[in-house]
Amino acid sequence: ISHDLTFSGGSEKISYSVSGSHLDQEGIVGGDKSGFLRNTARVSLNADVSEKLKLKSNVIYTYFNRRTLLENGNASVLLNAVNAPSVIAPYDTNGNHTLFPGGSLGNEMINPLAQIENTYNNYNFKQISGNFGLDYKLFKDFVISSNLGFKSANSESKSFFPVVEYGSGKVFNTPRSTVNQSAVNDNSYSFDLFGTYTKTIADDHKITAMVGNTVYKEYGNGLGATGYDVPNNSWDFADIALTKGAPPVGVNPASSYIYDERRLSYFTRVQYDYKGKYLLSGMYRRDASTKFGPSNKVGYFPSVTAGWLISDEGFFGESKIINFLKLRGSYGIVGNDRIPNNGYISQLSGEATYLFDGALVNGVATGQIPNEKLKWEQAEKIDVGLDVNLLDNKINIVADYFIDTRKDLLVPGIPVSGTLGGAAPGASNPTINAGEVRNEGFEFAINYKNKFSENFSMSLGYNVTLLKNNVTYINGTDFLAGGVFGIGQQAPSRMEVGHSIGYFYGLKTDGIFQNQAEVDAHPSQLAIGANASPGDLRYVDVNGDGEIGFDDRTDIGDPIPEATMGFNVQLNYKGFDFSMYSFASVGNDMVRNYESISDDANRLTYVLDRWTGEGTSNTVPKVSTGGNTNRVFSDYFVEDASYFRIQSAQLGYSINPNFIQKSGISKVRLYAGVNNLYTFTKYKGYDPGASNGAPIGGGIDDGFYPIPRTYLLGLNINF
Repeated sequence: ISHDLTFSGGSEKISYSVSGSHLDQEGIVGGDKSGFLRNTARVSLNADVSEKLKLKSNVIYTYFNRRTLLENGNASVLLNAVNAPSVIAPYDTNGNHTLFPGGSLGNEMINPLAQIENTYNNYNFKQISGNFGLDYKLFKDFVISSNLGFKSANSESKSFFPVVEYGSGKVFNTPRSTVNQSAVNDNSYSFDLFGTYTKTIADDHKITAMVGNTVYKEYGNGLGATGYDVPNNSWDFADIALTKGAPPVGVNPASSYIYDERRLSYFTRVQYDYKGKYLLSGMYRRDASTKFGPSNKVGYFPSVTAGWLISDEGFFGESKIINFLKLRGSYGIVGNDRIPNNGYISQLSGEATYLFDGALVNGVATGQIPNEKLKWEQAEKIDVGLDVNLLDNKINIVADYFIDTRKDLLVPGIPVSGTLGGAAPGASNPTINAGEVRNEGFEFAINYKNKFSENFSMSLGYNVTLLKNNVTYINGTDFLAGGVFGIGQQAPSRMEVGHSIGYFYGLKTDGIFQNQAEVDAHPSQLAIGANASPGDLRYVDVNGDGEIGFDDRTDIGDPIPEATMGFNVQLNYKGFDFSMYSFASVGNDMVRNYESISDDANRLTYVLDRWTGEGTSNTVPKVSTGGNTNRVFSDYFVEDASYFRIQSAQLGYSINPNFIQKSGISKVRLYAGVNNLYTFTKYKGYDPGASNGAPIGGGIDDGFYPIPRTYLLGLNINF
């Protein structure tokens, strides 16, 4: 359910707006155990206080409550639902949840309905944010502008784990009830102050110069704790203040943190415009960030742009076809410091247990492994573009060729040797400047807009981005590995020179062994876990050493699409309006990692086409409870996740204003629509576009929560 209400008004020198919205969305999995509720309120005021002074203000209040289930991991509800044995009823004869068979460590399955019933997660968030700006015309051609932005947010979360047994010996069993609670306070403010000088010389030369600075600070604190033995094993009593149990020996039940990050920037920009035909702009920034150590805090980032309005040249003449033609180009460097705080220093934020006088004592240890050499990531971009309007500006075309090079790429959580303590309780792996990545591509957009009559108009749009990603340099090593596949297997993703960042690194298959003669004639596969037999996957001896081993792993795909595109259409006929928006991704691969290897697990329908004898299948291996190597990471688990998605479609009708003008209402519109209407894809998972966002380890589907399809029925009233 969604509601929006807006009031706006004003006069020649003052305008205001007050709005509010309410959204209550049920989860598509788990009933009342998942859902999202959000309320927002917004107030804005703009005023010309005098001929020289202008005021701008905007304040927003946001509240939301979120209830969630475990997702995207080997404990997710969806993973358990997909793998639930189809021959086992969800409830036994007594009406209790059925206990699933054991399974090996890390490949256990539990009854997803029991998991939902015993999941209790609640998160509340409150935030107020806004900005206030002043523009003051100090003297002719010179304006001083200032802007103050702020944000203050508070959040509380609670998770309750009742005493429950999902089956004998399962790692998900909880013999003691616990409740985890946390409270977080986040604040930030920014202040911009800059002056702008604008001068026109001889009517043809326009110069705009600006100089200013920005101060930004973000700070906050958090507190988290765990309580043991919740009274009555009930969510109603799930509060740390009510728990009576002591934590296990060596476990610290509470933790806290504070943080403070700051950024100070100075910048200047000069723009030159000659008759509106020749455009030139240059900008220079000096940014300093507390995310980096003393020797690397400051970064310098220049940029320059140029444009030529060809259609205004005398030689171009009057064209009935081309109404506007502009050539433009740009070069610039932008800095990035979006990484966790204090990555360059060692902090006592880890947990440790020490032995003193024969007793275990809780203490602290080094947390995140420091990297003193951390520095700014630089995005260096070259762009050449063309803007064209055709046929009385009915057709608009924008085309760009670009090269975007990310130097000193910042990647958090890169694994290091365990002897350094990266796997210790409370510890974490360091953030590093991993290397250099080059993105080369082409962007093209075309829009058509036409009003055919007083009753009918149409707008069509299409855009496409072609992209080639390539790693050109790795800092201090041959490659960086990341991601997780299966249990106990080597990392499936890599960053390596000559490949796309985060490409999948595994064995390459060449069909299915059809008979023993083919097995005998093929290099041995024993080195990767077991001897092959008819019906097993046949792996390629990539390095040609006469046996199949992990040295035969190679590039078997990557999660980066070769092309993305969008298409939209808007139609208006009399009082009716229709709109549709769609998106497509082509060439992105995804790893299928949500299937259990347990003998009792369910299988997806594609297994019906499995090998059952010579000649029956050359794509899906046999189903077997015996030892085999069919679960070793290979291109068998990498799928083409290209897709075309109709993101939204809406049909509306606006009542003729002549029927409602006497009521004081200016517009009434009824509409119905649907979001996430349909996705066309060959991918077997729930969402071919899902990702955890990791540069090394993205595109691995552990059971992503699907995008909901929502139906809309609404009414817009304007007074």
